[in-house]
Amino acid sequence: MNHNRIKIEFFLNEIKGEGKSSPAGMYWNDFFLFLKKHKSHNEPDPPVPLILAASGESDASKHFRLSEQLYWAADHNCLDEAIKFLKNISSEKWNKGALEDWNKSNY
Repeated sequence: MNHNRIKIEFFLNEIKGEGKSSPAGMYWNDFFLFLKKHKSHNEPDPPVPLILAASGESDASKHFRLSEQLYWAADHNCLDEAIKFLKNISSEKWNKGALEDWNKSNY
């Protein structure tokens, strides 16, 4: 397992242990915009956050999308900055759920 994968899995397990799946609404959009600043001109954008019409997705789906964004960050040499960005989002600004409801959507 490479170093970036270990960092990502550790961070994701840490926030999941707190019941946090992903940043909420505009905070997740801010993270997406932060990631977009690190892409090269002709590369695809990072995975989009599950907000607005997708906000009813399960915490598991949101957490998985956040993981995709972190792997994108690793591929674009901004993983440490991305994790720091996320750690600076206060706890009340995260999507949260009980682990027993982790796979339930809100549709």
